[in-house]
Amino acid sequence: MASGGRLFPFALVTLLLFLISPSPSLSSDDGKVNLSLYYESLCPSSADFIANHLVKAFDTDLIDIINLKIVPWGNTRIDSRTGAFICQHGEVECYLNTIQACGIEVWSDLNPHFNFIRCVERNVSEGGLQAGKISAVHQEESSNVAASKLWESCAEELKLEEAGIYECYTSGRGRELELQYKAETDQLSPPHGYTPWVAVNDQPLYDDYMNFMDYVCQAYEGGPPKPAACNSTRRGANSAIRYADEARKPRSPFWST
Repeated sequence: MASGGRLFPFALVTLLLFLISPSPSLSSDDGKVNLSLYYESLCPSSADFIANHLVKAFDTDLIDIINLKIVPWGNTRIDSRTGAFICQHGEVECYLNTIQACGIEVWSDLNPHFNFIRCVERNVSEGGLQAGKISAVHQEESSNVAASKLWESCAEELKLEEAGIYECYTSGRGRELELQYKAETDQLSPPHGYTPWVAVNDQPLYDDYMNFMDYVCQAYEGGPPKPAACNSTRRGANSAIRYADEARKPRSPFWST
């Protein structure tokens, strides 16, 4: 009797722990779709996509089933002699790519860093910052006053602390992040042909990237019901969507946007 009395509380505690412990099958990432965006900050098409189209995922419940990865590198190259970045739209683009890379790390939660990037790209899309000519070399110590004011105003608008961005950029951490993004972009298969380059579960959408919501809905394998946003996609929730079987040719040479 005495022995059984001691075991009862232990059994009760074990049962309670079992009932309140989260089930591994209910992971927040269960069935989520990987949506990846490879872009460059002053590419007009990239700016338009981020500011006016990708944001729709956040305006609906679609974002609940997405693991979003944002990669600000695009068509950037590295000078073989100096190691400096050479960006398609000039040194200002190299600067903003790096600032946005810092934003992704410093404000690591998705909503703050996406809102920051979207704010910057919305200004670019609306002509708030004109793309410059192709830069011969991007000097690390150079920056652009207009570009600085632009991202700082976005941080202020969103009430985001700017100190971490300054530290990231001036310490060289931003460059390290960009080199990581370069390596990731270089590993794309098939290679990206232009920007923006959008992929769902590593499958490129090519020129159909504007309809990314359709592809996300079709790729989702989580439990029902699907997000309400999937009921209003172009092809409908039950339509078959086929990914391209072969890599398409880039629309134009390397500097294409």
